[in-house]
Amino acid sequence: MKKVVFLLLCLYGNHLASNIRHHKQNLPELNVLLMIADDLRIGDVSCYGNRNVRTPNIDLLASEGMKFNRMYSFPSDSGAMAAILEGQQPRKFGLVKSSNRTWSDFWSPAQEGGLLPGSRNLGRVFSVNQMSSFYNGKWALGSQPDTIPTSAGFSSFFGTLMSHNVGCVRENAYTDTYFFWQILTDHSPIFISLFIIILVSKYYAMIKLRTFLLLLLILVLGIGVLRVYCWMTLYNPNACILMENNVIKEQPYNEDTVSLRLIKNAMHFFKYRAKKQIPFIYVMSFLQPKFPFLTSAPFKNRTESALYDSIAELDWSVGKVLKSLEENELKNNTLVIFVSDNAPSFIHPVTKQPLSSRYHESNMFTTKGIVKKLRGEKGSNMEGGLRVPAIMRLPGTIPPNTETSVVTSLMDIYPTILDYYKFEKTAHDRTIDGKSLYPVFMDPSLAPSSSLHDQLYHYCDLGPVGAVTVGNLKILFRNGTETDCTGPLLDNPLIYNISSDPEELHPLPLSEHMPLLYHLKASLRKYEMKANLNQVKRSQYDKFPNPFDFPCWNILDCTKTYDEYETFNALFDE
Repeated sequence: MKKVVFLLLCLYGNHLASNIRHHKQNLPELNVLLMIADDLRIGDVSCYGNRNVRTPNIDLLASEGMKFNRMYSFPSDSGAMAAILEGQQPRKFGLVKSSNRTWSDFWSPAQEGGLLPGSRNLGRVFSVNQMSSFYNGKWALGSQPDTIPTSAGFSSFFGTLMSHNVGCVRENAYTDTYFFWQILTDHSPIFISLFIIILVSKYYAMIKLRTFLLLLLILVLGIGVLRVYCWMTLYNPNACILMENNVIKEQPYNEDTVSLRLIKNAMHFFKYRAKKQIPFIYVMSFLQPKFPFLTSAPFKNRTESALYDSIAELDWSVGKVLKSLEENELKNNTLVIFVSDNAPSFIHPVTKQPLSSRYHESNMFTTKGIVKKLRGEKGSNMEGGLRVPAIMRLPGTIPPNTETSVVTSLMDIYPTILDYYKFEKTAHDRTIDGKSLYPVFMDPSLAPSSSLHDQLYHYCDLGPVGAVTVGNLKILFRNGTETDCTGPLLDNPLIYNISSDPEELHPLPLSEHMPLLYHLKASLRKYEMKANLNQVKRSQYDKFPNPFDFPCWNILDCTKTYDEYETFNALFDE
């Protein structure tokens, strides 16, 4: 009897192993490496014409692949990340500027929100197809347990919940305490007036002692509520959290080593975990070069400004990841995508004062030997606020050392990856707004420039569309500024030829484009009805946080140091 059982077990094991081998043989031996910079401008990379800082590793990637000159982003960091991972307009999910214009992204780790539960993002697409999905770096799409990467479909997560910001730095830090005192100072006439009214009312016996004490208590409680509000913002250093899966590893994280830890984690992945011969997507979301320009100690003061120091470290990091990919023989079967989530802003996020000119120069980049200048910063609907650098490489498919001026969007990354794996389209996939970039891979000079997107909508908030790109034409419907895409509707839209006037300085005659405007408005109404945009009435950034939801590794103490000894010297050994 034992022999029979043993024989049956052997037969079952052989059958199981055969099925596993068969399953692995049916899986495409292809991988995706998606690298996302944080607020990198199209003119910040030397292969796009920057002469102030060299980016040899990003330049090498461009020489081996395709460079995109008209890749469009969104006014919101979180919205751009959602567009990359889901291929849809962030406006559909309420990931647009808040109604009060105060916040353009998630402003507290205690807020609810992020990717919609069960959404078919890239992480979940890979997991349901029994493929690996890893997320490393900045997330910015929710800080609560049900919205972090491991809850959104990714197999593993190592990184930060939010962007690196002014609350995360030690030198010249702007903390929640400063934020609190700034609000008190700015509104001091109100608080002082209320206090004087209460005192005068008591002095002239207009109110009883009990009422006097009650009003004073209400005033004190109001100030206390304001202090809790400021504590919950991203200016609290304890909002700078480094996590591994669903465990807080460091709070607040060490700005001198956090970037190096991310790169070390990426190299470890390609050396050990990527060899399991299961197709994977690896998202490497960098913390650079967003203000306040995170820079590790080895890269400080290397260039003429803190911004370029941060860009130099970003380029080095890209080089380390690509080298690790190649050393582990994954280069030829991996689609590499390098993009930025947004253009940068050169306005201080709190004081709203312009940053020192040494941190930035004009929005200039070079394409096909022609220098073009763009206007606008992050948050605007102008070309300088929407265009971001993008480079893609896939040996044997994407022709090397090419560039394209076809109108593309961060939303196109999602359907491109679906086509890369030849995944069968579902009902959900038919609602995506992005377009596969494979036609551009086959013909970089694809004409006209609107071959993929005949109309690309640029939404700013929950209001009407701010601008629409139609090939070489850009139609502005709202009166925004170079730093803000919000504004009233224009009585007469402004039309620019982006090809000949990238600075958007010379509007075209409206009378010559009336048929286009009629067609555009009809198409826009049809799209908004089909996408049910009228049902989204609130920005996710308007959700008021619950102080008890603020992530803390310990209920009594939010601070935690990294409990593992690490050395990073090996990262700099060639």
